[in-house]
Amino acid sequence: MTISKQPAVFYVHAALFDCDGTLVNSTGAISEFWRDFGKTRPHVNPEEIIRTSHGCRTFDVIAKWSPEDAEVEQVTEWEGSIPDSFGQYAKPIPGAVELVKEFDNLSRNATENGKQRWAIVTSGTLPLATKWLKLLTIEKPDVFITAEKVTKGKPHPMGYQNARDTLGYEAGHHKVVVFEDAPAGIAAGKGAGAFIVGICSTYDPEKVRAAGADIVVDDLSSFHIDSYNPETDEFKVVVNDYHYANEEFLQEA
Repeated sequence: MTISKQPAVFYVHAALFDCDGTLVNSTGAISEFWRDFGKTRPHVNPEEIIRTSHGCRTFDVIAKWSPEDAEVEQVTEWEGSIPDSFGQYAKPIPGAVELVKEFDNLSRNATENGKQRWAIVTSGTLPLATKWLKLLTIEKPDVFITAEKVTKGKPHPMGYQNARDTLGYEAGHHKVVVFEDAPAGIAAGKGAGAFIVGICSTYDPEKVRAAGADIVVDDLSSFHIDSYNPETDEFKVVVNDYHYANEEFLQEA
């Protein structure tokens, strides 16, 4: 007998997306970068970095493991070369491009002021994130928070807070969703007062839920924006497939 799961439904004024692990599955590419980095640095343990540092800024990781290499310009150059050197190991998260473009299209065409209601907040540098977006055919958003734009990386909420402030939804009554895959990013989104869609591209559902995700999914392929309400300035988003969803999102079929 087939059991039909009740869709999860939420309403938001704005959506904030992480990049690596949320829009693009770059784990393979990033892992190859760390393995290559460790070849000439015996004091660096690439597998431990791969296991523990997803979602953190590359500069912060290098500063911890190999302080002598922690020069901003050099790290930025290394990061920017990852899509060129290891891009064959990366692929889009299913449904991510489509969902971003839905938010973008409705923001521009259905709202009164035509301003974007979505942003990207990534621990990656501008050169790295820009190349991933090009790979995904996503245009750079108006609000694009990269590693260079914060002094405190995830799990600190600075990046997500800056994004919601810049979008104009800083007030606590505004509903903002953060799409994330890493515990550090989930903590950052929570700290910025958002609720979290946790994507299991890097970690298993139990770990994503334990990190604080309010809805836990494999990817974004079952998401769609049902409607936009100009009176409340809210998007209605429906999720058909998920591992877990807080009760508050299951009140409407």
